Amino acid sequence: MKRFFELVVVALVLALAACGGEDAKDAAGKGPGGPGKGAPGKGKARTYAVEGYIAKAHEASKKLQTMATLEAMNSVMLTAATNGRLVNLYAKDGANVQKGTLLAKIDDSELRAQLKQAESNHQLAKQKKDRTQGLVEKNAATQADLESAEANLKSAEASIELIKAQIAKTEVRAPFGGKLGFVNVSVGAWMTSGTSIATLSEVKQLKAKFALPQRYATHLKVGDSIELLDEERGISRTGKVKALDATISESSRTRQVMVVVDNGDGEWIAGSYAKVSVEFVTSHSKSIPVPAEALTLDKDGGYVFIVKEGKAQMARVETGLRTPITVDVVSGLTEGDTVITSGLMSIRQGSSVRIREIRNNADYEVD
Repeated sequence: MKRFFELVVVALVLALAACGGEDAKDAAGKGPGGPGKGAPGKGKARTYAVEGYIAKAHEASKKLQTMATLEAMNSVMLTAATNGRLVNLYAKDGANVQKGTLLAKIDDSELRAQLKQAESNHQLAKQKKDRTQGLVEKNAATQADLESAEANLKSAEASIELIKAQIAKTEVRAPFGGKLGFVNVSVGAWMTSGTSIATLSEVKQLKAKFALPQRYATHLKVGDSIELLDEERGISRTGKVKALDATISESSRTRQVMVVVDNGDGEWIAGSYAKVSVEFVTSHSKSIPVPAEALTLDKDGGYVFIVKEGKAQMARVETGLRTPITVDVVSGLTEGDTVITSGLMSIRQGSSVRIREIRNNADYEVD
């Protein structure tokens, strides 16, 4: 009897298992909850909606336009070097002067008197030295006496030189040829060291300084021509690069450039602004500018993704000049290629893509 009950239990378990298998088949597709209804089938590959840019070639050059400040080639504030009353003033407002021209004279009468005394002392010291030397030759004086007389003579000579130097400080002379500004003093004024007399500027040549962005830091050299434009008066002139700063500023990441402009006709004015136009020409005859965000860099270099038959395709590229918003591609792209400019973090080689918007080339041009 016990054996009979065991066989019945086994039969019931097998029957229940069979019913469960049928239910599973129905759930998989035979019943009302088949594919397309209760459970999804195998999904399609994801398509990414991206923005594109149509590659267009142009001459491989970039024009940089910035502002420069015009400065006098040399400029100095003429000041008194000593204290005293101004007795003569030869400087005239706006006058052209030559190097070495006497412009102002401070009273030196006291120093002249001291000079006469020093010259007298020098004469006495020289006579004493000569007499002592004669006595030494006759063994009537010692060598120490002669050395003392020579020292006194040198001291008298130094006194004369010192007073002459002090007298020279009472004269204000032009350190170079140039044009005077307005004269700030009058005859009779009491001058102290540092009192301003006038500004002297050399303006037959002007220098213009401007900042060159780091990306262009090595694209200029001494002697290159630079076009300058005074927009206020509508005049332009070509200058030459005279010097480039040895370093790039850490704060602005720019390199200072100095350009010299001929101003023999006096048409340009120091202190004014001028627009600088610099055209950089690369070693490649043509290039394709693409948005900077389209370029990705890895250990092998740069690459972009282009669209081919609805798929993203990696294109290795060689780049040239860069700006904050464009990169010149000199090889690796063909004019007319659609370059992907968005969604680059998600797409991979062969990803399905759909162009939702085409960017305009003009949006990325830099003047």
